[in-house]
Amino acid sequence: MTAAIANYEAATNEIEQATALPDPRLNFRYFIEEVETRVGPQTYAVGVSQPLPWLGKLRLQGEVASEKANAAATRVSTVQNAVIAEVASSWYELYYFNRALRIMEGNRDLVQHLERVARTRYQTGSNGHPDVIRAQVELGKIENDLASLSDRKAPLLARLNAALNRPSQAPVTMPQSAPIADVPINDKALVELVIGNNPELRALSFDVAAATAAKERAEKEFYPDFSIGFDYIATDEARSPNVQGSGNDPIAAAFSMTLPIQRGKYKAGVRASEARIAGRRAQRDQYLNKLEAGTVSALFRLRDARRQIDLYQTTLLPKANESLAATQRAYSTGSLSFADLIDAQRILLVFELAEARAIADHNLARTTLEELIGESLAPVPSNKESGNER
Repeated sequence: MTAAIANYEAATNEIEQATALPDPRLNFRYFIEEVETRVGPQTYAVGVSQPLPWLGKLRLQGEVASEKANAAATRVSTVQNAVIAEVASSWYELYYFNRALRIMEGNRDLVQHLERVARTRYQTGSNGHPDVIRAQVELGKIENDLASLSDRKAPLLARLNAALNRPSQAPVTMPQSAPIADVPINDKALVELVIGNNPELRALSFDVAAATAAKERAEKEFYPDFSIGFDYIATDEARSPNVQGSGNDPIAAAFSMTLPIQRGKYKAGVRASEARIAGRRAQRDQYLNKLEAGTVSALFRLRDARRQIDLYQTTLLPKANESLAATQRAYSTGSLSFADLIDAQRILLVFELAEARAIADHNLARTTLEELIGESLAPVPSNKESGNER
C-alpha cells in the first residue's frame, strides 16, 4: 500500500515537470581577438534565450503524465482492495479453523462418551472387548486430527496479522460466526458492475490513453522547436577621438530553431509508440477476459457453496443428527452394533465439517467478487445460522 501511494505521488509530481518550459539559457562569449567597430572594440557578449517547444508538445507531455498519474491513483485502489480481500480471506479461513476445532472437540467428547459406554457394557458382559478397542482407535484418530488441526492456527494467525501489517504473534480474537448473505443483483448485472468498477481495468485504460498521447507527442518531433532571446555586446571606447556613439553597447534580438532532419528517427519513435499502444490494449483486453472469467467463477463458487449450505442445514445435518440419536438408542437395546454407532458419528462429523467449509467458501467467493468490483456488495440477509453446533 505504501509503495502504491508513493508511486501515485511520484506520478502526480511528474505532471508539472512535463508541462514546464525548458530552463532559459545564459550565453557568454569572450572575444579572444577584439572585434573592431567604428564605435569601439567589442570585448565580450552576454545573451539570454528561452527555448520554446512546438505548439502542443508540452500539452501532450502533460497529458501523458496526467494519464499515468490517473493509472497510479486507480492502482492505489487496486492494492487497497487486495489488502481488504486478504484480510477478509484470512478471517474466513480462521473462522473455518475455529469452527472445525469446536466441531472436532465436540466429536471427541462424544466418542469419549461412547468409549465409556462400551467399556461399561464390556464390564457388565453386554458387549465384547472389540467395541472398546474400536472406540479407543476412533478416539486416537480424532486426537491426531485435532493435533494436526491445531498446528494450522499459527500460520493462519500469521497470515491475518501480516495482512494487517502487525507482528505475526499479535493477539487475534477468534471469529465465532460468519455471515451468509446472497448477492443482491443478477449475474449479468454483476458482470457489468465488475467491468464498470474494477480499478485495475480502469488503470489499464489510462495506460492506453497515456500511450495514445505519447504517440501524438512522438508525431510532434517532425516539427521544429524555437528559441528567442537577446544578446548584450560590451564595447570599449573607440580608438579615434570624437567618434559619435563611441563605446555604445549594442543589444541584439536573437532567434533560432532546430532543424528536424532526422526523419527516420522520428518515424521509428512513432512506430515504437504505436507498438506500445497495441501492447497496452492487448493487456487491457486480456485482463478484461480474465476479469469476466474470474467473476463467473466466483459466482459459481458462491452459488455452489450456498446450495451446499442449504443442503446441509435443511436436510443432511438434521438427518445425520436423527440417525445418530436413533443409532444410539438401537445400540443401547442391542439391535445395532457399535460399528454402526461409530459410522453414524463419523457421518455427522463429515457433514458438520462440510457445512462449516461451505460457509467459509461462500464468504471467500463473495470476498473475491467484492475485490473485483472494488466495493462491498449490499448484503441480502439469510435466516440461516452460520455457527450452529450439534
